[in-house]
Amino acid sequence: MTRGFKEFFIADRDSIEMSILYPTEEAMPNSSLAHYLTLAIKNFGTPRSAYVMNREGIDFEALFERLKKSEANKEPHALLGASYSYIPLLEEMRAREISFSLPPGSRLFDTGGFKTKSNAPTLDDFYTDISRAFGVPRDMCINMYGMTELSTQFYDQGNVVCPSVKFGPHWIKTRVVNPVTGRELPQGERGVLAHCDLAHFNIVTSILTEDAGIATADGFKLLGRADGNDARGCSMAVEEFLNAAQI
Repeated sequence: MTRGFKEFFIADRDSIEMSILYPTEEAMPNSSLAHYLTLAIKNFGTPRSAYVMNREGIDFEALFERLKKSEANKEPHALLGASYSYIPLLEEMRAREISFSLPPGSRLFDTGGFKTKSNAPTLDDFYTDISRAFGVPRDMCINMYGMTELSTQFYDQGNVVCPSVKFGPHWIKTRVVNPVTGRELPQGERGVLAHCDLAHFNIVTSILTEDAGIATADGFKLLGRADGNDARGCSMAVEEFLNAAQI
């Protein structure tokens, strides 16, 4: 995880101040994303990095104060969370009529998407909204695609155009296949994603997913869940966590 995160998200920096829009690993011990973010903040977060979501939900006051300080100090800031984590945050910011202009080098991380939720924003609207809300250009709004069943994650180079092209390190290969025949499809043709992850040790290396996608010259475009398959993942988990906090 750390090598890919450094190369594709941290990139030109050794560390960055992080605000984590996701529960801690202690609060969600069975969440692979909670573990992932624990490693991220431990290995690449500055001493001021912190979680801003607890059992009561997002701590808006603490987060907004942190972002104001980053603006004043001209220190880059990174927000990281599930895609759904940003929805209540954007709603709160609209209600307060506030926005931020984070310093150059700031970046936004999301993962999980919105699956098949009927009221979900389009990807283009989502990245436009978070870019405007925090003053971070869309080429610094990075989406990570991962699975509990994989040891390696995929990233993009921002979301100026949606859906973005996903790619990973050299030890993982993705094919787009026909779900009935299992045959690999040519570039541009929709199928389901099959990953071969050599980072797996002592377990099967190849995973046939229920995610739809199309192959490109540089990687693949993720199109969401294949028709007829149930939604799952970290965005749904954080939505359930936040809903429980309101009970």
